[in-house]
Amino acid sequence: MKKNINHIGQIVALLSFVIGTSLLAFYLYLGHNFIPLGLAFAFILATIIINSVLFIAIVGTTIIRKTERQEALKTCGLMLLNIPITILYFYMIVTFPYQNMLL
Repeated sequence: MKKNINHIGQIVALLSFVIGTSLLAFYLYLGHNFIPLGLAFAFILATIIINSVLFIAIVGTTIIRKTERQEALKTCGLMLLNIPITILYFYMIVTFPYQNMLL
């Protein structure tokens, strides 16, 4: 079965969300001894690169082929939803009320 780029983009966006949410939950529940912030920042950097390349590929493929535009728009919207979620999670980590006790 051939997977199209929109399906791959949806899977990557969902995996980015699930892994990022899991890292946040583990950090808030278990503290920085279990999830070092460096690992979380490396994950954020890797997802930015992977999602950006995939987003550009989806847009480029849609412009070239001019097919499945509605599906590509939904996929791009799903991928872009991860941006405010990541900003919210980062804000939560920075302003965590007991952060000084954990460090």
